[in-house]
Amino acid sequence: MTDVATQSVRDGRRAGFAMLVGLALGMVAANSPLADIYAIVHHLPLRVGAGTWAIEAPLIEWINQGLLTVFFFLIGIHTNHELTRGALSEPSAAMLPASAALGGMIVPAAIYLGVNFGDTVALRGWAIPIATDIVLVLGVLSLFSGQLGPAIIAFATAAAIFDDLGAVIVIALFYGSFDQLWPLWMVVGGLAGLFLLNRTRRASLVPYLAFGCVLWAGLILTGLEGAIAGAIVGFSLPLSSFPPRATARAERRVSPFALFFVVPIFTFFNGGVMLDFFPADPQAWSVAIGIAMALIVGKPLGLLAGTLLALRLGIGTLPPGTSMRDVIGVALLSGVGFTMSLFIIGAAFDATPIAATAKLAVVGMCRVALNCEMGNPTKSTAELCP
Repeated sequence: MTDVATQSVRDGRRAGFAMLVGLALGMVAANSPLADIYAIVHHLPLRVGAGTWAIEAPLIEWINQGLLTVFFFLIGIHTNHELTRGALSEPSAAMLPASAALGGMIVPAAIYLGVNFGDTVALRGWAIPIATDIVLVLGVLSLFSGQLGPAIIAFATAAAIFDDLGAVIVIALFYGSFDQLWPLWMVVGGLAGLFLLNRTRRASLVPYLAFGCVLWAGLILTGLEGAIAGAIVGFSLPLSSFPPRATARAERRVSPFALFFVVPIFTFFNGGVMLDFFPADPQAWSVAIGIAMALIVGKPLGLLAGTLLALRLGIGTLPPGTSMRDVIGVALLSGVGFTMSLFIIGAAFDATPIAATAKLAVVGMCRVALNCEMGNPTKSTAELCP
């Protein structure tokens, strides 16, 4: 593995723990005498700017569309690094995890669509089960780093990276609505600026962040998902023009803030669901069943199918020292969908009973997948879940 990937795995255990602490505190707040205060803080209005240029939104939106942009930036720069300098820099090395990730997106989405076919409201959540939570994946991998070879860890990490990259693209294409058209020029200007900076190989982070802010504001004012601006900026950096030490130093500075502050805050505010919530709406149950089947059945089957297809077509090979038994272990872990899933739930259903049920389904299935994967840390990945 690359130094960055190795450091990411090391950080994963602590970051996963921080995420789960945020979730636990959110659950406690939502199911305690503090529940009313918790709800009020969610919708606390905040306004930035003035006049036509002002952006006003409740606190939860500033977290989901503002603060989470830093996490998306980390995903973008990490993906960029692996594709240009890391384990995925060779096309042959990237094809297998890319195919696995694609299968792990298509099959669960198809299962969810099949369960909720004909329900136009429920169908908006089709993308909820497509992403694997890279933070929790790295956390689990860190627990088994002594028993697993570096090749299978690199494969699992790469598949999770492609998964999250696919989720970012889906969010950009299918979620959000055009509330206003005039800020589109800001989106175009931000994208054009980032493109020109990349083509001229400008090796300074400041202008990229400046155009990224323009892009973010344009997306928000237009009604689209502003957080994806972070991923676009991270992916647009010409890392080959940056000194390797400077790149590693920048990622080390961003990573702790994103993993140990942004993600826990996000899970605290988005994961707090009342446990006495029992929906009578069959539509909500249909969404929950679709998510559960997609994550527990569709995600592992999709990842395995994508892997086998790449091997059969000859476009990818298993990493040295690994077998399909190891890939099965990675497939079982792929059902851990959390941060991206909660984000898509908010984009698809807002604050509705369906959203609350969907969150419970994601949390529950995440727990099942972790139990399955962590049941026996002394065995190989293929033996972790009987």
